[in-house]
Amino acid sequence: MSRLAHRFGFLILFLLLLTACAPQPTDWRVITHPDGPLYVGDWVSFEILAPPGEEVDGKTVTVSFGEQMLGSATFTPSGIGRRVQATLWWVWDTRQLSPGRYRLDFRLDDKLTWSKTIRLHPAEQVPPPEPATWQERETECCRLYYISGTDAARDIEVLAKLVDAESRTVCELMGAQPVERIIIYFMPRIIGHGGFAWNGLYLSYLDDGYVGGDIAVVLRHEFVHAYDNQLGGTCRLSIFQEGLATLLTGGHFKREPILARASALLDLGWYLPLEPLTDDFYNQQHEIGYLQAAALVEYLRAQYGAERFDAFYRSMDCTAGETPSKILDSALRRKFGLTLVELDQAFRAYLEAQPDDLAARQDLETTVAYMDTVRRYQRVFDPSAYFLTAWLPDGEQMRQRGIVADFTRRPQRLPNLYLESQLRRAHAQWFAGEYEAALHTLERINHLLTWAEQLRSFFP
Repeated sequence: MSRLAHRFGFLILFLLLLTACAPQPTDWRVITHPDGPLYVGDWVSFEILAPPGEEVDGKTVTVSFGEQMLGSATFTPSGIGRRVQATLWWVWDTRQLSPGRYRLDFRLDDKLTWSKTIRLHPAEQVPPPEPATWQERETECCRLYYISGTDAARDIEVLAKLVDAESRTVCELMGAQPVERIIIYFMPRIIGHGGFAWNGLYLSYLDDGYVGGDIAVVLRHEFVHAYDNQLGGTCRLSIFQEGLATLLTGGHFKREPILARASALLDLGWYLPLEPLTDDFYNQQHEIGYLQAAALVEYLRAQYGAERFDAFYRSMDCTAGETPSKILDSALRRKFGLTLVELDQAFRAYLEAQPDDLAARQDLETTVAYMDTVRRYQRVFDPSAYFLTAWLPDGEQMRQRGIVADFTRRPQRLPNLYLESQLRRAHAQWFAGEYEAALHTLERINHLLTWAEQLRSFFP
């Protein structure tokens, strides 16, 4: 068989598998957690999404198992993306059940009802690293939580030294003093871009991850957020929170020249005006927004000094009803005597004055292409990982309940395994500076994702 015929046959097989694995849409979508097949012994959670156009904000949904009401939840905006959904956390305890199929009933405000059949697989078939337990390691700065049998468990002593070193570096950069130990959870699966900070730091750590690549960079970024929170400020705008974290880290996913890359945004036509970037930061193109925010912080610190910028950043007033851009404009007028429009013009001129850097531009183009492909893959084949709607349970609650599956499980069907292997290949090419090869690999991945999306629309 010729190489072309071999590849064509593989693609046909691959696409058939995509069709077989595609989730079937329903009017009311019920997403179960943990991801993948469910097993006897799981504590099952539910995300419930309404059909497009259905007004459900504030309404309540109830889930029952036979005569037992498992729980109820109200439809509210959730996550970074503010998706309206009802979320029922760990409401179905399957420890006393046998393998088999079970019907669960859902009711909306005692009016609309529907059912979902869920299969439980035998407990002995649960995939590794389960059965597993939470482990703890205390360091100078932090309390580390990780799951037995994972890559983090294997490397915990190295990680312990690394977190202390990065914590000390960030404290020196920010003039902060640790108040209490920071909680860090090491997750053996990719969630979002590999790091979140809310009631602790949540970091993806696994050998076969396709996002990140430098755990020290992710740690430093999240430590900046942690100590930024400690230093205070009642109205810290997202553009400055993320800009400060990216700048003090020296890059977003790796060390990189901030100003040279931000200058390339103008040449590429990717520069984002400051008003919409400030008002809707997380819904802009992610890498462009973070890079531009970092360059803006660097510019303001260069113009006014780091201490004066810090005082400006922490003294903003979030007046009720004002947009972030209006809050920023008011603070700029009060502290520096210029408007947001004037800042935008001066900042553009500052970037235009930077010397051209071809390598920085090529790396930026590849970065954006790679991360856009990652998010597209997550939306299609691993929606729990997609950062705007990420499934990120409370780590303390998981530890108290002895639950690990929400972090250990991930989709591992053939399309996931194949596409993630190709993403890792593109990632390695990108980090090695092989930009043309990386873009070629990403092009192939995006062709497959396009076909997958088309197949799902043809076979509802």
